[in-house]
Amino acid sequence: MGGGRVVALRTLSQPDLGQPESPERNGELVSSGPGWAELELTDGGAPIPAGTLVGFQTGEAICLGHVEAGQIRGGLHHLRIRVDHSLVLQDVSSIQAHWSQEQPN
Repeated sequence: MGGGRVVALRTLSQPDLGQPESPERNGELVSSGPGWAELELTDGGAPIPAGTLVGFQTGEAICLGHVEAGQIRGGLHHLRIRVDHSLVLQDVSSIQAHWSQEQPN
C-alpha cells in the first residue's frame, strides 16, 4: 500500500448495548509497510486513543489492527496503526469467482 489514498476508518471496540455502531471516519493513507500504516484523519473528529481496535479500507485492501500512537500535526490527527490482518480486495474477487465456478447449478 502506498501513500496518498483515501481511507474509511472505523473503531472496532465493542459498543455498549443500545449504542449505535461507531461512525465511519475519513482520512488518507500517508504511508505503510509490512504490519503498519500511518493515517491522517481529515474529518475533524475526536482523537482515537492508543490501543483502540480499528479497521480501515482503501480501494485495494481491508486492514484490521490497533492504534499504536496518535498525535496532532498541522491541526490533523495522525495515527500509527499496527496492522494485524489485511485482505487484498482483488484476491477476494478472485476467490469469489473461483468458488462460484465450483458451485453446482
